[in-house]
Amino acid sequence: MRKSNNKGYITVYLALILGIMITFISTILIGARNQTIRFKTECAMDLGLNSIFAEYHRELLKQYGLLFIDSSYGKNVSKATGEEAVRKHLLHYMNLNLDDKKGSLVIRDLTATHADNAVLEGIAYATDGGGEVLGYQITRYMKVKYGLSYLPVSRYDETYEESMLNDYEGYHSRRGAESDRVDSIIDEYNSTLPEDEEPYSISNPADAVEDISASNVLFYALGETDGSAFHRIDKDTLISHRGYTEGAGLRDHQEKPFGAVYKPLLIDYIYDRCGYYGNEKEASALSYEVEYIIEGNGSDLENMEGIADKIFKLRYAVNMSYLLSSSSKQAEAEAMAVAATSAIGLPELAEAVKYTILFAWGYAESAKDLRILYDGHGLRAVKDDSTWNTPLAQMVDFKGHLNEYADPGGELDYKMFLNIFLMACDTQKLNLRLMDIMEADIRRTPGNAAFMMDRQIYQLTADVNVSSGYGYGCSIKRYYSYE
Repeated sequence: MRKSNNKGYITVYLALILGIMITFISTILIGARNQTIRFKTECAMDLGLNSIFAEYHRELLKQYGLLFIDSSYGKNVSKATGEEAVRKHLLHYMNLNLDDKKGSLVIRDLTATHADNAVLEGIAYATDGGGEVLGYQITRYMKVKYGLSYLPVSRYDETYEESMLNDYEGYHSRRGAESDRVDSIIDEYNSTLPEDEEPYSISNPADAVEDISASNVLFYALGETDGSAFHRIDKDTLISHRGYTEGAGLRDHQEKPFGAVYKPLLIDYIYDRCGYYGNEKEASALSYEVEYIIEGNGSDLENMEGIADKIFKLRYAVNMSYLLSSSSKQAEAEAMAVAATSAIGLPELAEAVKYTILFAWGYAESAKDLRILYDGHGLRAVKDDSTWNTPLAQMVDFKGHLNEYADPGGELDYKMFLNIFLMACDTQKLNLRLMDIMEADIRRTPGNAAFMMDRQIYQLTADVNVSSGYGYGCSIKRYYSYE
């Protein structure tokens, strides 16, 4: 029998194959581990970003329906410190999800990953671009609330207030000119009189009407008030006065909230979230927030005076336009002027005195318009005989008759006047003063004494480096927003 010598060949073959198989399997395992690390990093990144964006400011959402990360986390910190806090929060949340050991010595961590460093870029704060980031979210909020096709329409454009105030200035200037004309004629006559003769003087009914520049217009609107409803804030601590640093702002794909489409949306949002006379908001820093947004003074009293003065001037222009076109009203004024000038033997003064009476009459009617408006009624856009509420006989003592009127039943209520003034305001000014209100109100709530709108983050890009205990690492970059 011959013996076979082939057994050794099989052993060598298996050894060679086994080496190749081990290398192949190891390569697959390392590749699988590396892919697992990358996939795990992506998951941890998403969870981490979700977590920091879930740390939105609760009070800002509750009061104003807006979502922003408060990078100060309730503390008085700088912008850089706030960004560092957000960065640390992101790394903390990522490492909570990257750590497989979970405190146990039994479970082996097959990836041994750890987020080592994070860089935050492209951070957009609410105040960027003079509040354009805030406005961008307001636009989205309003469209979600009312539908994509919703667009409030203002009956009065941005030039209406300016046009009416120009008319007022014209009438006011003419009033002064007519008064000077009366004085000039009397002075001329008096200059020709002998020294022992009594100089001419006229008892002009118009003189009883207080001059506009010296009047307390708010009294016409509200009557006597003790001021208990008026509050005050330190506006120097608010965003529109203290200054602020800016971030990256909106991105190229995000439409900037400016122009004719945005302003009506912003104004409607202001009405939705802020208080004003007759519709005050509870527990607010100022009783009249919309009035602050228009006027920008630190006290309710000053803001209310400013609004009342604006309305008075608009109504004065309307009333004078009617008086100077009404033959019946001019006839009444002329009769009174003739009586006053005839009494002193200077009938040539009648025309000038007539106009001073007309201007004084328009003033008295405008004061009554204010009382009607602040009593909650609406005014007509133009006057006629049926909506005129001040008889000429009441002109001299018009303050005592402010409550004597018939409701005009007009469409111009107090809110409509506020809308006119808001439309005339610069958009950036509206944004910043709205943020003043947000800061003032939120600081009154527990734990928010240091709240600042320029610490509120809307979107950012995070670039994170992740390492592994097995010698492999990766980096990941994500853009995240409240969109």
